[in-house]
Amino acid sequence: MSFFRYVFGPKLYMEYGMSNVQKLYEPIGLEKFGDQIISTVGKAINDNKLTSLNKFPTLQLSLMWTISFYTSPLLVTFLYRRGYFVMESISTVTKISTSIGLIVMVSMIMRGMGRSQSPSYTRMVKAMELLKSPNTEEEGKRALRLFDFEFDYWKVDFDVKNIQSDEKKGKGVVLKKVSRLFRWTTFPCEIIAYFAIQTFGIRMMYPGSVKLLQSYMRSMLVTGRGKLIEEENARRFKVRTLDANDIDTIFVDNRYRNVNGKILVICSEGNAGFYEIGIMATPLSLKYSVLGWNHPGFEGSTGKPFPDQDKNAVEAVVKFAIYHLGFSVNDILLYGWSIGGYSSLWAATCYPDVKGVVLDATFDDVLYLAQSRMPQSLSGIVRIAIRDYCNLHNTELAQKYNGPINLIRRTEDEIIAEDNNIETNRGNFLALSILKYRYPYIFTTPQINRCKKQLSKPLENRNFTTPEDDLCMSRLVTYVSDQGKKFPLAIGEDYNEEVRNEMAEFLLRKHLRDFKSTHCTPLPAEFFNLPWDIPVEQDFVFT
Repeated sequence: MSFFRYVFGPKLYMEYGMSNVQKLYEPIGLEKFGDQIISTVGKAINDNKLTSLNKFPTLQLSLMWTISFYTSPLLVTFLYRRGYFVMESISTVTKISTSIGLIVMVSMIMRGMGRSQSPSYTRMVKAMELLKSPNTEEEGKRALRLFDFEFDYWKVDFDVKNIQSDEKKGKGVVLKKVSRLFRWTTFPCEIIAYFAIQTFGIRMMYPGSVKLLQSYMRSMLVTGRGKLIEEENARRFKVRTLDANDIDTIFVDNRYRNVNGKILVICSEGNAGFYEIGIMATPLSLKYSVLGWNHPGFEGSTGKPFPDQDKNAVEAVVKFAIYHLGFSVNDILLYGWSIGGYSSLWAATCYPDVKGVVLDATFDDVLYLAQSRMPQSLSGIVRIAIRDYCNLHNTELAQKYNGPINLIRRTEDEIIAEDNNIETNRGNFLALSILKYRYPYIFTTPQINRCKKQLSKPLENRNFTTPEDDLCMSRLVTYVSDQGKKFPLAIGEDYNEEVRNEMAEFLLRKHLRDFKSTHCTPLPAEFFNLPWDIPVEQDFVFT
């Protein structure tokens, strides 16, 4: 076994099955000392309880490199003014560079020697050796699943490019682009918008892609993965997208444990959410089969969470569920929280036969959220940046999907509502835009205004039906039986205002449910239901 395997091998986070107590792998001796110098490491202290990463590292070159990279313009200017870019200073720069290089080299050798003496790390290296031969590759994969280590070293389990299909999924699903005439007067704003979104803008929209935040949360993420693997028998997979990003996914198979397990819930997290500590817990409590994934740039996933990369990622995850895990499209339920609603809606437009879409605390258009959080003087630049590079327009996507949708509104939402005002919750606008598109003759101006007034306060969550509800359902079932169900429906053209009001209130309650909570509160199981749909005539009975 080559010594280089230990020197340049992956960082080991946890070994499963060694004890009933979850505990991060702790480098000891030479490995610990070497790691402290060349990388950011964590600590585990006090009764096997995991804590956050050490907030005060002494000499961590990787962190220093990251800071130096982002401050390089200032550093170059400072060094130039100090005269370090002249011939006389070359010897000084060479001495500094050589000293740093020797420190790194000695540290890596120490780390390799320490790892070679670690029983856990040695077992992992032996498992990795099995991957070299086709005869032992499967055995090696099974052995490696007992370890949690850097995902860069994980082998690809599913590559979308290997799937041969006659039909290009998602073809023709294109969001409208705002056409603008080129003007020299706006050219500086476009340049500023481009650099803003490519640097800090995308990180503001998706703070979970910031590596420093991920390092801080590493112990929580590893512990969350360990809990899913040890308690739910989850399996981790690497899925490769069309644009060659590797997506970190985890799958819990409940098909043989519970009737709900026949349905697969694909969870799309929020802008700072990870499957390790995210929304998977809700469908898992109901014994559904669940597939979680991390956005590009989040934890083990590569790339950046720009819309094109995110769309390729969720499409690859759905294909993985179909072609590798063996689920049929109509047994897949898409569940998106917050900004993850965009990912779920995109997947629904690509696979319109899915069982439905559940959107929790989701907005209609990210532009309005972005503009409300930036100075008014920058609204033009924000508009260009969003529309050209991060156009998360859920309303447009929802109008391209013909299946069942269930919306959950947080009545005390502080993220997608201004000043916690329920009347400004962007979920209101998403719900009304969907209903107005699907039932244009029912949701006319008076009914829209009436629903806006109802949405300005919490809705009553009813667990019973009334005769009026049965009558509304009967109208829908009769219409769909005669005319078919393809939105927008022409039902309601001959209704009077009273009937339209009854139908509008009924449809609003069927599509939206209130949950009294803030934006990030975990969703209780009783609020997670299969999306409502208009039943076929033979399945409809009066209650």
